[in-house]
Amino acid sequence: MRAAVLFLSALFLFAQPAWASDTQKTSEEHTHEERYDKDGHDDEHTDHTASAHGVTALHAWIRATSEKEALLFVEINNGSDKDVKFLGAETEIADTVELVGFQLKNGEADYVALPVMPVKPGKELVLAPNGLALRLTGLKQDFEKGDSFKIELEFDVGHLDMTVQVEAENATQHSHAGHQH
Repeated sequence: MRAAVLFLSALFLFAQPAWASDTQKTSEEHTHEERYDKDGHDDEHTDHTASAHGVTALHAWIRATSEKEALLFVEINNGSDKDVKFLGAETEIADTVELVGFQLKNGEADYVALPVMPVKPGKELVLAPNGLALRLTGLKQDFEKGDSFKIELEFDVGHLDMTVQVEAENATQHSHAGHQH
């Protein structure tokens, strides 16, 4: 198992895995950037976005749960002209937050811890079900659909504070996914 994690770490640092290529898209493929002002803020949808240093995060969400662990999903866009490293996140509602990647292990779904994730200029990193996610462990409360909480996303260029929405227990995407930003 340790060898597999080390292999994945090296793979992320030196090459882009095939499944990650689907999670990073050029900003031309997304129209939500067109609505941001010169500072990268979307005044109409401030509860769904956070921007700083050329990096924008959009639609952070988890599924409703009474468990002590949840997966958090979010879209991250690097609108800057340099590589940005996504380091992870912090929140008061969980003991730990770690970046994880989906894999099948003996035919069962599993998430393994991942190292820092680079995001190239003009690319988007999508954390979504059955892909990349932030695993929140040691949740300090139950979450029902409609709840929300704050999270601080950490990058090598700075931090983004944003609101996370709680979706239905069986949700497969953010309830606002697909609308134009």
